[in-house]
Amino acid sequence: MRLRDKVAIVTGAGRGIGKAIAVRFAQEGAKVVVDDVNAAIGTATVSAIIEAGGDALFVNADVSYATESERLITKAVDTYGTVDILVNNAICSTADVLNNNWEANLAVALRGTSHCTEAVIPTMRQGGGGSIVNIASVNGLIGLQSIHAYSAAKGGVIALTRSMAVAHGKDNIRINCICPGTVQTEVWEPMLERNPHILDEITPWYPLGRIGQPIDIANAALFLASDEAGFATGAVFVIDGGLTAGNHQFPI
Repeated sequence: MRLRDKVAIVTGAGRGIGKAIAVRFAQEGAKVVVDDVNAAIGTATVSAIIEAGGDALFVNADVSYATESERLITKAVDTYGTVDILVNNAICSTADVLNNNWEANLAVALRGTSHCTEAVIPTMRQGGGGSIVNIASVNGLIGLQSIHAYSAAKGGVIALTRSMAVAHGKDNIRINCICPGTVQTEVWEPMLERNPHILDEITPWYPLGRIGQPIDIANAALFLASDEAGFATGAVFVIDGGLTAGNHQFPI
C-alpha cells in the first residue's frame, strides 16, 4: 500500500473528485480526514470508507475561513497525531461558478487553498515533510466558456502552488497541482438539467474520445501524494485527455 500509515486531509470530499480521492487514498492505507460543508455527503464518504475497511473521520469545516481551516488541521492532529498529506479540492457551488460570483470563487478555491496550506505547514514541518496536492483546472490554463471568476481563481491556485513549493522545499514539503479537464461529477447536474446532451457535445473536443471520471484524477493525486513523486514539486499535472495539447479538429 502506497500510503500505509499516512494521514491525509481531503477538502470538499463529500462528492465528485474529492470523494474519489478520499476513497482511493483509504484503499492505499491512508487514514483520511474528510472535510465538506455538507455534513450529509461528508459523513456518507466516511461511511463508505469505513464499510470498506478503511479509517476515516469527518470534519465539517468551511475552508474559506482561516479559523475553520486551522480547526480542520487541529482536529486531524488531535485524532491521528499528524498530517502527511493535504488535498485542497473544495470549490464553491455550481451556481456561484456559472454566475461568476467572484467572492465565492476566490474565497473557497483560492483563499481556501491558502488557508489550509498555511495551517498545515507547521505540522508537516514538525513531522519532517509532507505532500500537498492542489486541484486547479484547465480553465486556469486556457480560455474556456465564460466562467471568468472560476478560471481566475484556478489560475491563482496554479501560481500559489508554484510560489509555496519554492518557499517550502527546504522543509521537505512538496506542493503540486492537478489541472483536470472535464470530469463527470455531480457538479454537472444543473447544466445537464438545462441541456441533457451537454457532455456528449463536449466529448468530441477530447482527443481520447471521452471525458474524465473522478478516478482519473484520484489516481493522479495518489501518485503526487506518494513517495513515488518524491522529486516532484511546484509542478502542474494536466490530466485532461489531451484537451490542452491542441485542437485536433482544426482543419488542415
